[in-house]
Amino acid sequence: MKLIVALGNHPQRYHRTRHNIGFIALDKWAKSHQLTFRQNDLFDYIVYKQAVAIKPKTYMNLVEKALKAALLRWKISEILVIHDDIELPSASLRLRNGGGDGGHNGLKSLFQIMPPTELKRIRIGIGRSDLIPAERYVLEDFEEVELTRFNESLKQVVRFLDTFIKSDFNSMLNEYSKWKKSYSDGKTVGIKCPKEEKDD
Repeated sequence: MKLIVALGNHPQRYHRTRHNIGFIALDKWAKSHQLTFRQNDLFDYIVYKQAVAIKPKTYMNLVEKALKAALLRWKISEILVIHDDIELPSASLRLRNGGGDGGHNGLKSLFQIMPPTELKRIRIGIGRSDLIPAERYVLEDFEEVELTRFNESLKQVVRFLDTFIKSDFNSMLNEYSKWKKSYSDGKTVGIKCPKEEKDD
């Protein structure tokens, strides 16, 4: 069974914040398959084919509790995390295996119980502000126009998740490479493909 973990803060007041783009992406995937989340104490979840997708109900700095519970409930072979990344341009995507936490409290929490090399990741860029401190910026709601710029990127995340569930992370990486080349001119609105960086 594969495990997909979206990072975000569960209370409704955080639903449209930049920090919750992982939740927003997973919700879009669920909607594309007309799937409904079930609930338990620590996470909302969907079991679909040979995968389970969860949205932790803990706050971001305590998501290891949700991961622990999922690992106890299901026999997991591969873990994929979807999360926001303030270091990437807004609406850009990056796939990677391992790497550092980049100051992300959700990743720091997951790393308490799982080595970075065991966590595959879809990083969704949210950009940063020169005027607003990072800790406040990530918890601000997306402006409506700003969120629409993510439409194409989120559609691509849905496709990546389907590939991950059907095959594996390596297949998803191959798809990512082809996708990145197809948009290398940078002219497509809402999609940006950062150059590959060395692992942190």
